Amino acid sequence: MKTKRPWLVACSFAVVLTLSGQVTLKDKPTKSEWRFNPEKIWEVETAGGESFGRIAELLVSDKENIYVRDFERNISYLFDNNGRFIKKFAPQGNGDGQLSHYLNRFQAGDKIVLAAPDKLHYFFQDGTFDHAVENNLFMRFPLLFMSENEFVYAPNLPRSPVHDKKLVTVDLSSGKEKVLVDFSEKEGQDQNAAPGAMVMIFSLTPQVRLAYDGKTMVFGRSDQYTIYLADQAGKIFSSFGLDRKKLTASPEDKRNQVADSSIPKEMIDKIIAQLPDEMTYFSHMTSLQGLIYVFAVADMAPKTASQAIDIFSEKGEYLYRGTIDFGGQLKFGSPSNLILKDNYLYVIHENEEGKQTLAKYRIQLPR
Repeated sequence: MKTKRPWLVACSFAVVLTLSGQVTLKDKPTKSEWRFNPEKIWEVETAGGESFGRIAELLVSDKENIYVRDFERNISYLFDNNGRFIKKFAPQGNGDGQLSHYLNRFQAGDKIVLAAPDKLHYFFQDGTFDHAVENNLFMRFPLLFMSENEFVYAPNLPRSPVHDKKLVTVDLSSGKEKVLVDFSEKEGQDQNAAPGAMVMIFSLTPQVRLAYDGKTMVFGRSDQYTIYLADQAGKIFSSFGLDRKKLTASPEDKRNQVADSSIPKEMIDKIIAQLPDEMTYFSHMTSLQGLIYVFAVADMAPKTASQAIDIFSEKGEYLYRGTIDFGGQLKFGSPSNLILKDNYLYVIHENEEGKQTLAKYRIQLPR
């Protein structure tokens, strides 16, 4: 099935949040609009002399190595921070260092993990294969690796009760799991909620999103604009919500999301009927230099020329409504193709003819 693209120190107890102290904010920033003013540093359009096929799944490591997956050629590319091509790695296949079917990528300690449905494949940051471990990605889809052998995941929401919201840690060395944070609502919980469609569309499918800056966890469920902050032990110390009206999704909007997928035609109508009628509030979030950046969902277009970002302080103040765009006709697809890191932005562009490029920009951030 084709999917649409598509953190935390464990503690010995689960924290249950009560929502009595939550602050609801007006959908109006206290300061102003924020323009990131991207200034291009470099741009590349080939990998080892070959033009890109269909690249996505951008990842920038802590060593500033840059990784993308070419879904047309079923292989990953590695670039250095100056845009210089280093190597190809992790082709499709069943041998060591090969993936039966690529689904996502993560950083785990000082290694890179490429996830297949049945295994997590570990590579050194230079693209050399290290080892693989078994993992059912449909049951335990990592949100973030805290170390090489520990990751955090959330219950698969389409199969979970409506109000079930948890973060669970997995220790791959011991095989043990534990609930780190439980931020479910106690009242009104529907334990008999029917399973939803197993198709993940970031603008429609509710998902728990999580960011971690080494000190503070920031997380929330994408169909509810409530952001939670917790310390390294999983203790929630504040939460805030944004009073924003949800955008609706028409049947045609939903049908367009699965039109190019490999889903059998006889299943499409059933899946469309199970998809929500309202869009999610955000696709993901990140913590950067003491501020929280929430990537807002504004429409269901497969490609966009701009990205709206809500910027909050860690005290829960709605400071800025930001917008990233690059002028002209340059667009990008999934938010996973746009990364903020330090004072830089990395993006996979696409022009009107469908030609893709990988670029790095210097940006201005609020302080």
